[in-house]
Amino acid sequence: MKYLNLTKSLATVAIFSLVFTACDKAKVATPMGDQGQTLVKILNGGTPASVTPKPIDFVNTPTKILAVEVRRDIPNETELNKTMIVTVKDDTAAVTALGRLHLPTAWYTISGSGVVKAGGQGGTFTLTFLPGEFSKSIYVTVPNATLLDPSLVYGLGFTVMTADQGAKLSTQKSTVVEIGAKNAYDGIYSYVSGLVTRYSAPGVPLGDLLSGPLGPLNPDLILATIGANTCKFENNGAPVGLTWSYLTMPISGVSGILGLNVTVDPATNLCVSTCTENLTFGNWFGKPNNYNPTTKTFTLSYKWNPATTVREYEMVIKYKGPR
Repeated sequence: MKYLNLTKSLATVAIFSLVFTACDKAKVATPMGDQGQTLVKILNGGTPASVTPKPIDFVNTPTKILAVEVRRDIPNETELNKTMIVTVKDDTAAVTALGRLHLPTAWYTISGSGVVKAGGQGGTFTLTFLPGEFSKSIYVTVPNATLLDPSLVYGLGFTVMTADQGAKLSTQKSTVVEIGAKNAYDGIYSYVSGLVTRYSAPGVPLGDLLSGPLGPLNPDLILATIGANTCKFENNGAPVGLTWSYLTMPISGVSGILGLNVTVDPATNLCVSTCTENLTFGNWFGKPNNYNPTTKTFTLSYKWNPATTVREYEMVIKYKGPR
């Protein structure tokens, strides 16, 4: 009997504990707030406008890119099953504020399911979300990228203006899509091999630690389009584009070699390099200066300061991926 009474007592305590626990949970419940409201945003957008680079190949055939994706974050199935109309502005002011050139309307077309553009430059896009749809995409097609100036960066701005059905606009509501034409040589390149020799005077090797081999330990190089067949060397974490030997850490940048450009002759794949910051810089004649389109590899040889502190630079760099 005592065992039975103890069992009943424990059962009673468990029931009361469950009731009190349930009551405690009800007391600390938080209100839904904006969680009960649909939120409309541009994926990866911002306020002010974010920047989304979309480089395209320098070709005369149509190129289609996903420019912007507009989403509605819905709180429940009822809201998802509503038809919603969202308007997006062709935001020329956002493009100008970022110092970009607005892509001329004659150079591109707009497409997208449920997307309608009204007006020319500075007009609006109307996006119709059908029941069950939570995302709408705006595509831009450039029929002929060779009309673009490869040395310039163009832009298209998109800013969400309104949304019906009581939806709220997110702070992620604006973006500028950068559209620049990139040639066949544009990209990130890694060092394969090479050699740097520094001289204290013509014919007198300096013999310092900044002379020596080049290889995979040197930082990757970025070649950015500035012409149909010309790229400039951009910085990639180093003080300047090129670096000295990897015998010293951290690797020093090449002083006085800013403004380095390389032009490829597509008929012969021979390369000519120039430097806007050092007029003595140029191809090291008698040494290879070419591009291999099959392996996407540059073999380049430079020489500068011939009358004083001569610098000789040989390198092989290979395409690693898009920038």
